[in-house]
Amino acid sequence: MLRTITPSEMKRVETRVMRETSLTGERLMQNAAAHVARAVRRWAAGRAGRVVCLCGTGNNGGDGLAAIRMLLEEDPDFAGECWLLPGELSADARRELDRLLAAAGDAPRVSVRRAEAPLSLPEAACAVDALFGTGLSRPLEGLAREMCDSLNALAAAGVPVVAVDIPSGLSGETGQVMGAAVHASETVTFHRPKPGLYLGAGPDYAGKITVADIGLSAPEATALDDAGGMLVLERRDLGRLLPPRRRTAHKGSCGRVVLWAGSRGMAGAAAIAATAALRAGAGLVTVACPDDVVDVVQTLCPCATCAPLSTTDEEAAWAALSAALERADALGMGCGLGQGTLTGALLERMLNALHGSGLPCVIDADALNLLAKRPACLTSPALRVLTPHPGEAARLLGVPAREIGADAAGRIAHRYGAAVVLKGAASVLHAGGEEAISPFGSPAMAKGGSGDALTGVIAALLAGRAAGLYGMGDLALLQAACALHGLAGERAGERFGLRGALATDLCAFLGMDDAWEEAREDSPLGRTVHVTVEHARGTRDAQGRVYELPCGYVAECLEAENRWQDACLLGVSGSPEWFEGEVAARVRLAGGDMWVVAPKGTRLAPDEVRRATAFLGPAEGVEVR
Repeated sequence: MLRTITPSEMKRVETRVMRETSLTGERLMQNAAAHVARAVRRWAAGRAGRVVCLCGTGNNGGDGLAAIRMLLEEDPDFAGECWLLPGELSADARRELDRLLAAAGDAPRVSVRRAEAPLSLPEAACAVDALFGTGLSRPLEGLAREMCDSLNALAAAGVPVVAVDIPSGLSGETGQVMGAAVHASETVTFHRPKPGLYLGAGPDYAGKITVADIGLSAPEATALDDAGGMLVLERRDLGRLLPPRRRTAHKGSCGRVVLWAGSRGMAGAAAIAATAALRAGAGLVTVACPDDVVDVVQTLCPCATCAPLSTTDEEAAWAALSAALERADALGMGCGLGQGTLTGALLERMLNALHGSGLPCVIDADALNLLAKRPACLTSPALRVLTPHPGEAARLLGVPAREIGADAAGRIAHRYGAAVVLKGAASVLHAGGEEAISPFGSPAMAKGGSGDALTGVIAALLAGRAAGLYGMGDLALLQAACALHGLAGERAGERFGLRGALATDLCAFLGMDDAWEEAREDSPLGRTVHVTVEHARGTRDAQGRVYELPCGYVAECLEAENRWQDACLLGVSGSPEWFEGEVAARVRLAGGDMWVVAPKGTRLAPDEVRRATAFLGPAEGVEVR
């Protein structure tokens, strides 16, 4: 699980760490450059041409210069050129320029020159955007804008572009494009991801997001990072969110969902929500819909039952609706509901009924628009979830749509006393005072009905939790729902194309557990393994590193590069030659994953694992059972 950090907080944390620990700005820059060089090496492999690096005058430019030097020193065949934005270099950037010039010597393999207009870049194997980091506060203009445009011209021609920390011109906080921004193939961002990589236009510019540890996760620095931020699920987290279904499960034990949805002309919305709820695991789904669309809903979703509601008699409609709710574990309402007079009257009754009820619910679409006309506090011991898109969010807050940003989720939550999923390319989730960003999804989901499917998924997980299937908290539940929904959208886009996929295709892929099963299979946590110890505790390797834990390999597991899986023992006395235990943690290091194996039943804390394995090098991430 990642957590974002704003540019200003990142600067504060870096300054504090450098002031209170032995970590220096130079060390942090070398670590950052090493990750950039690794990404460039990967993208440039097998491609003809030089590596082109466009550098600004600040530390972002210093990172780029250091990365080019590392590539030069590692590869005798490396060829590259650096273009410097005119101006006085920062002290760190000047140091890295001098080092690069010294490493290059008289060899023509790397050239360094000041950029000038018009800028003409050569054909390249890969390009590096080291112009501006997260501190940029004004629109790109002049030569800086031209350098950005030149990088985008290379990208349009198929040249991969690696951005250093953030694509130049993109706000690290909001994802707003400041005049122009670089379209990156991959962004190597440092320590923690910046929210602007996910928000606003960020997804169109960031490309693949790689979060690189530059030393701020070392044990002595971790405690100094007190910055908040929004949680971001990684794929490796998915396998822990939803447990496998029990062999003895039955429809009554998997959650009962009631969906108040549908109207004449919008019966499909109700059917999509019902199908999604069933695909997401609800045992029983009842659609409370107008009696004149029951046949349509049951034809489109025969596995759901229907509770017909009168379209002319408010009392009869409310009696049928309230009767349907008596055995519900969760309610979803709003999909295709319409905003007629009768619907508005029923919503008033529903809100009054929910006020004293422990029934969890998710409110979407027309129910949100009706709620905006008659705002009500939804605070309750049971989770109440609002799922607006930006237009609905604007109506809920009574502001123009242009004022809707990531902070709107928290503002809506505060105003209505509910959890919020602010839908977008990367949805912003707010629950219990905490926020998260859901990075999963696809442009294939830009179709009518996709939001109805999300309502069904959330309702299913709410019902499952009420039935005792899940023990997750409110924010984790919303993260799981959005991940299910987004991954299904990604699969639908792969199968039917970004233009051709439909919301019904998304629903079909909700039933495919591949992504979740792959995540469980990929995660070794809890697996019983046999470790052969190669390095006893206290011994040294050829580089003089002291092994503070017994280290070896798991012979029954090969890594992707056909090497045995590295492992170390924690909580084991002495240095046995062979040990059988459970994988209690997985540590991501620059050279690959290290499994931490402990006696069966051991539970470890992330900080404990970081401290114990610090001798292996900076951890890019720690996953525990």
